[in-house]
Amino acid sequence: MPLNPAARPDSSTRYQNWAFLFCITFGLAVIANVQLANDSVWLWYAIFARSGRHIYSDMHLVLQPLFVLETEWLLALFGRGWIAIKIPAILHLVAYCFGLRLLLRYSTLPDRQKALLMASAFSVSICTGLYRLDDYHFLNDCFTLASLVGLLMLRQFASNARRSFGLVAALGILSGLSFTNRVNDGGALFVGVAISIFCFLPFRRLVSLLLFTCTTAITILGIVHLTGDTFRVYATTSIFRAAGSKGGAGSILTYPFLLPWNTRHWLSRPINFELILYPFIIGAIWQFLLRPLGTRRQPVDLLKAAIGVALILGSALYMRKYLLDDFFMISFTTLTVFALYFLGCQSFLRFLRWEIPPGHHHHWNRLEILFLIPLGQLISMATSSGGFHYGNYSTTATLMILLPIVFPEKIRSNSIQTILTVVVAYLLCFGVAYKVKIPYSWHSYRAAPMFVGRQWYRHPVYGPMIIETKLLNFIEPICKETGTSTPGGELLSMPNPYANYFCDIPPWHEYVQTFFDTSSKETIETLMHELQKAPPQWILYERQLDSLAVHEEILNKGQPLPHRYLDQLIMQKIDSADWQTVYTSSYGDRLGNSETWYLLRTGPGPATPPLKP
Repeated sequence: MPLNPAARPDSSTRYQNWAFLFCITFGLAVIANVQLANDSVWLWYAIFARSGRHIYSDMHLVLQPLFVLETEWLLALFGRGWIAIKIPAILHLVAYCFGLRLLLRYSTLPDRQKALLMASAFSVSICTGLYRLDDYHFLNDCFTLASLVGLLMLRQFASNARRSFGLVAALGILSGLSFTNRVNDGGALFVGVAISIFCFLPFRRLVSLLLFTCTTAITILGIVHLTGDTFRVYATTSIFRAAGSKGGAGSILTYPFLLPWNTRHWLSRPINFELILYPFIIGAIWQFLLRPLGTRRQPVDLLKAAIGVALILGSALYMRKYLLDDFFMISFTTLTVFALYFLGCQSFLRFLRWEIPPGHHHHWNRLEILFLIPLGQLISMATSSGGFHYGNYSTTATLMILLPIVFPEKIRSNSIQTILTVVVAYLLCFGVAYKVKIPYSWHSYRAAPMFVGRQWYRHPVYGPMIIETKLLNFIEPICKETGTSTPGGELLSMPNPYANYFCDIPPWHEYVQTFFDTSSKETIETLMHELQKAPPQWILYERQLDSLAVHEEILNKGQPLPHRYLDQLIMQKIDSADWQTVYTSSYGDRLGNSETWYLLRTGPGPATPPLKP
């Protein structure tokens, strides 16, 4: 397979340019349409870090520090305006699309097919409701694509010692950045890249691996140093305590083994299996029944076309309930789980058989080792999702891009190309349609369809912003009550600090967020002690028992999380009238995600009846 793009006969990039522009434009639309009641977590961490707080010893954070530091740096450059705080998401969007473009240079597909694949991979990677472009998960996807491009360049320039060492060092930096952005993603990326380096380089393998390991370690130590905390505090808080919030190290290590079983269980419903076959059936109908009509129009071809149209309409009518539902993509990604476990394990076994024993000079397609990178993504995702594959769409997008690069000869058949083109086009249409319908959905937080029910609003602190009218109507009474009655007062917003953001009141005692799987047991126990001893003037409590029960079932084997006891404490204070309920709302409440918001005054104040918007 040629790895030099200039050596390919099809050097046109016109359609790829249009696809790149489409991805950027659609991504910007997604960014502009996402502002929900769980926002501003990273903003407050960055604001506190700029004021001199240590990320771990002062701010109860168990996540990795890179995204906080990046937000802090960009905050210093561009300020706190609503448009300014969207800049990190825009930079990540451009980097991701550019990574897709660079990766596709190593494919022998024609320009049109590359463009379709680029647009489809992008729409698939972000089409899950719980995926947003201003989150640290998306940044890690950028590191993954950059590492894949770096590995392909390493294979291309393996005989050039200077360039290969430079690429190895760059790959080490990417792994270190990934580790300090999301530790399980970074660890998986490190292992996959290390094996790929050993596989691609014909000489100086051990020296290269040592260089790769050293640059990774130096990058990690450098990022940790910027937090202001010691490495011990960093490791204790963001590795060991973070594991506890996901069910403990033992559970985390078992989740990847449960993933294939849980995925197989998902297919036990016939409709889920039918959803997987649907785009392939449409592709086959197009190839064998509808496509001949474009070249010849004999009576038999017209009859075939009529049958094809009837089959497409009938199947669409049969599955109309699911065609724009997340169940389709959840079902389709089961293919990714089984394909990557098979391809990744097979490539690793071939690596052991043909690369490790001395004296063996058998040839094999070493590009297959690249499947270890998305396999690592998949395993990393399983460690934080309880062993389920829901929402694992970026891995599917990576696999879509890699398959024609690794196996170009497998898709040379015109029939196979046509069917796969229809499948890719269908995924593109589905991804765009679903993301327009649901720009973001995570537990009880759900955005309205794009550009529906929104308005321009000029915030006194953050300037012009696009915000949902319902969200504005929900949050304004809270700011009015907490801001005008006690200027400069204290506000604890649980579990997320959106009220602190919109009302411009710093989170009390640096409790930026207290969500179920991103806050440690020690943090919640300390918070309960402080609430009993000397609570803040105002508490905005989002009571979401359905979401709490889901996290207890998946991550804690059905046993109560510390947040359960925190909820009991708050409700006892309300029932005993120690804390006065000033404002209640059912904003965000929907079937399967019960939701009640309580604005509580903990100190003395005028007796006012509860307000309901």
